[in-house]
Amino acid sequence: MAANRRQHQPGGSFRGDDDLMMALLHSEWERLLKRKIFWLFLAAIPLIIVATAKYYLGHNAAIPMGSPEHTTAENFPVMAMIEQLIIVFNVLALILLTLSFTEEYRSGQLRMIMLRAYSSAQLFWAKWLAFALMMALFFIFYLIAAVIAGALFFKSSPEQVLFYYDHVVSNRDMILYTLSYYGMAYASIIGMASVFIGIGVISRSSTAAIGLGMGFLLCSLGYPLIFELSNRSFGLGLPSMLKYLSLSEIQFSGIAVMMSDAQGLKPLHAGTWMSGVIAVYTAVFMGASCLIFTKSDRWI
Repeated sequence: MAANRRQHQPGGSFRGDDDLMMALLHSEWERLLKRKIFWLFLAAIPLIIVATAKYYLGHNAAIPMGSPEHTTAENFPVMAMIEQLIIVFNVLALILLTLSFTEEYRSGQLRMIMLRAYSSAQLFWAKWLAFALMMALFFIFYLIAAVIAGALFFKSSPEQVLFYYDHVVSNRDMILYTLSYYGMAYASIIGMASVFIGIGVISRSSTAAIGLGMGFLLCSLGYPLIFELSNRSFGLGLPSMLKYLSLSEIQFSGIAVMMSDAQGLKPLHAGTWMSGVIAVYTAVFMGASCLIFTKSDRWI
């Protein structure tokens, strides 16, 4: 389709391309802002945080002080992310990407955009960047809300006990740990979102995209259980780190293992392994998605 490619004039600079890309990114950002799901989730974050705080208040009654499972004002932001990352953030990413890619393509909205001076590659990356920025906004808002709720609902502690740590940490170190945890949680969402985009660009309907996305998430959740059961039952002797081929398992326990300071876990090189898994998911699925999205016959 002739309109699918922007015509460049001889001697043109990259500035025009950059300006067009920024304009397209701004347009995609505004399109996401107009989605009701954006405002619903933004409004739901304080409610999710309060519900999570109440859950941990009840949980604290059965958990002694000094346990990494005991929630304090300082570690609540991390505990709140552990509780909601797999379901809330993954499902939000799936819905946003389905609306942005699958629904807009099937409804013909993308064809209208392609009639302008944008290439399909520019459109793909603008959509991806707009999504990534919006998820970053959600993470920041969630962190701020969790910090406030932690101070309101939980008692402060001078030292923090963390999962997979051989020693307690100071509250200053807890701040750095929290920021690092949220950074890795965000990276895991980017990896998961790459799979959802791949599903979105090949799906024939929004229902199919969401169904297949949820199917992948369930398979990702079930894989570690099947792996460990098979490894133990059949005596396969496979490395335990292979269970972290699952993105949801990285989100559930892997991030804490990656950030562990325990001497016994250092030989596993968990950080290198899981960062590599996330990077491979992202590179493979983003590359394949971009190729499919930019196929010339897709817009005919």
